[in-house]
Amino acid sequence: MNSRPADNIESIINLLKEAVFVYDENLDIRYFNDAAERITGYRRDEVLGRKCITILDQSVCLNNCELCLTVKNGNNREVNFTSSFLRKDGAKRMGEFQAGILQQDKAGTRVVVALNDVTEISQLREELKEVHSFGNMIGKSHVMKELFETIQNVAFYDSTVFIQGESGTGKELVARALHYESPRAGKNLIKVNCTAFADTLLESELFGHAKGAFTGALRDRIGRFEEAHGGTIFLDEIGDLTPTIQVKLLRVLQEKEVERVGENVTRPVDIRIIAATNKDILQEVKAGRFREDLYYRLNVIPLHLPPLRERNEDIPYLVEHFIKRWNAQHVKAIDGIADDALGSLLDHSWPGNIRELENVVEHACVKCSGPRIQRADLPAFLQLPSAKAPAGRSTSVRRRKWLTREMVTEALQRAGGNQSHAARELGVHRITLWRKMKEFNIPA
Repeated sequence: MNSRPADNIESIINLLKEAVFVYDENLDIRYFNDAAERITGYRRDEVLGRKCITILDQSVCLNNCELCLTVKNGNNREVNFTSSFLRKDGAKRMGEFQAGILQQDKAGTRVVVALNDVTEISQLREELKEVHSFGNMIGKSHVMKELFETIQNVAFYDSTVFIQGESGTGKELVARALHYESPRAGKNLIKVNCTAFADTLLESELFGHAKGAFTGALRDRIGRFEEAHGGTIFLDEIGDLTPTIQVKLLRVLQEKEVERVGENVTRPVDIRIIAATNKDILQEVKAGRFREDLYYRLNVIPLHLPPLRERNEDIPYLVEHFIKRWNAQHVKAIDGIADDALGSLLDHSWPGNIRELENVVEHACVKCSGPRIQRADLPAFLQLPSAKAPAGRSTSVRRRKWLTREMVTEALQRAGGNQSHAARELGVHRITLWRKMKEFNIPA
């Protein structure tokens, strides 16, 4: 059976996954394929002859969108843009549009449009942006605000950054922020934990090796430095490097080139190096376990991450963050945490820092049987009487009732923004001060 060419073209277009529609010089829709019905929720008979605004977000059309301009200007070039559009059920979706003149003669103008629904992709992009932004580094204390400011100031430059802080303070998060706030954000961020490999393997892991360099080297392999070319490499726990690898790393820092194991060829690498350690690196230098020249090469931009016990005013915000993360991953929803439970968290010294706090909150969320985490839901070691707990609960309750916005504001000003000092001056617990700040909308 012979089919008309137009029928064949229509059949082919209906096989496409993209929504395809055609409109005329009056912006009236003249053609609508099967995918357009599926993606927009409209049937053909509901949109044919109607304006293209039927499926576009009206706010897009207020100032003449790209589709309108294609008709008005009669440009024969392809137009690409991203815009929201509305499904028939009212759902607002995000679409990538491609449009171009299909026909332009005495009979009129026809513009063909291909539409891809990229809502989920756009959401993932935003989530990734959030993950790699300061939004995933929780902290409103002065010390954390200063850290965020420093990251923003140094991220643009390629200077080597040396992060020092206790285990669990978030060194990898800082490295991520430095990379994703930098011009190298579109390139690789390669992470290497220097304690995760045996000494004999770490050299090959970092610098790569040539075929036959050692038993088991069956083929050439690039190392992590070459893999990071154009981007950033994050060397965690660098204080544990052997003297041999320290010498090779010094050459990378000085010459920006690497030499694979078993090879005499130098290869240039364009990388930014971020290093981190939880050791007292100056003590390691004095003890002769870490090269002094390497230390000075690494310590161009030093960043110190404070332990959680030195910024415990951030604990309520971290707890809120971890509870929200829990709620996003589980059916059981937790509304918040009781004051006495939060008080116990504020009184703990947190030797494991943020990582320990996150584990404690997860423990409490699992154990919690009501809408809010109670003190009994915390691990046993946090339910023991604390020497730091404020005496005279009734007195504290009375003080909490008569605290005014002015009193809280003035105490914070006198304490230079330090919530612990301000709470001590007011004679209340830090959690009481925090609650009052939220009640009075006083910024942290």
